[in-house]
Amino acid sequence: MGLYLTPWLRRQQARYCYRQALTQIRKGNIEAAIAVLPQALDHAPHPANIHIELGKAHWQIGNTAAALEQFTAAIALDPANVRAYGNRGLLHCQQGQDDLALSDWQQGLQHQPGHALIHYNRGLLHFRQQNYAAALADFDAAIATNPNLAEAYLHRGHAHEQLGQSAAAAHDWELALCNDLNLAQARLKLHQLQQVDRDRALSQRLQAELGLRQISVEVEHQDDRLRIQIHRPVGVGLNYFTLPEQIRALLIGWQMDDIYSFDLTGQVQDQSVVEWRGHYKVFQGQPCPPTRWHRVLLTAFVIFPPLGIPALAYAMNLRQAYQQGDYLSALRASRAIHGLCRAGGIISLTLATMVVGYWGYQRFYGPPEASAAPAELAKPPVPAEADD
Repeated sequence: MGLYLTPWLRRQQARYCYRQALTQIRKGNIEAAIAVLPQALDHAPHPANIHIELGKAHWQIGNTAAALEQFTAAIALDPANVRAYGNRGLLHCQQGQDDLALSDWQQGLQHQPGHALIHYNRGLLHFRQQNYAAALADFDAAIATNPNLAEAYLHRGHAHEQLGQSAAAAHDWELALCNDLNLAQARLKLHQLQQVDRDRALSQRLQAELGLRQISVEVEHQDDRLRIQIHRPVGVGLNYFTLPEQIRALLIGWQMDDIYSFDLTGQVQDQSVVEWRGHYKVFQGQPCPPTRWHRVLLTAFVIFPPLGIPALAYAMNLRQAYQQGDYLSALRASRAIHGLCRAGGIISLTLATMVVGYWGYQRFYGPPEASAAPAELAKPPVPAEADD
């Protein structure tokens, strides 16, 4: 009986040491785990897994040579161990030995073609080598196996970006954020892409409304200002003295909340010499929008107070906003005052018209006459009594 219990007890002891070592690794006690794991090698049911954990532990403390030996020992014990190939390939990749990494990953995929992490890591290597088509193929395979792998969507978006496929890149970055909202890099990429589209649309709009057909306009947002670059062909003239005022008038009309100034630079195409450079405030010199105090007070206290009171509040804040340099808020307040006073006048006029109309109707037609009471039915005659 004891002869049969001894191997079983040793296997249980090996399992216990293995679990104890994993607990130490989770706690961050890597040295303790390295000391415990070799005790489980002789009698563990799957010693290749012990070598893999030892390799990962040595890797964490920077002993890459020992880590490589452990991964190789795991492969020697279990030539079909995909985890060993994956980790050894990742270690080769970190050391710059790309060919060895690709060889290990290829062997791992032969045993498990749908391994998401190996496809993902190989895709990163292809991306680093600027082999974007191969990187896309690996990221596609990783996502097909694990659709929730947010990092695969992120880097697949980077590959699409390098191939000039901005729409596909934006779609992948959105999917990355759907799977992991903490991916700040995907959020930043989406913001940059949206900013590029916005700058392109603004450049086209500014060029069209300025009427510059042969002259190219490039606009770039920089915080709360615009950087406007003008390139004119040789032989095509441009009046730089009036151009800033034309741009200012357009920007004021567009009411861009986040833009308060712009830089204007002019150059001749294919020449590095700058022929015009200037910095301009968008709302510099603009008069304070009208407050319309007489209309506000009349509406608030006479015509229609429910709309006059909000107009009065807008009027009180308008001058303060203008003095603080917030011209757009002052302009909106002025337009709100005009709209509220106008609406109050229309409502008051409508009510007055209804009252006058009703009064006129009563005056000319009077109250409706009461209808005559219906005549009572004649009582039937009482029959005379018959004579005896």
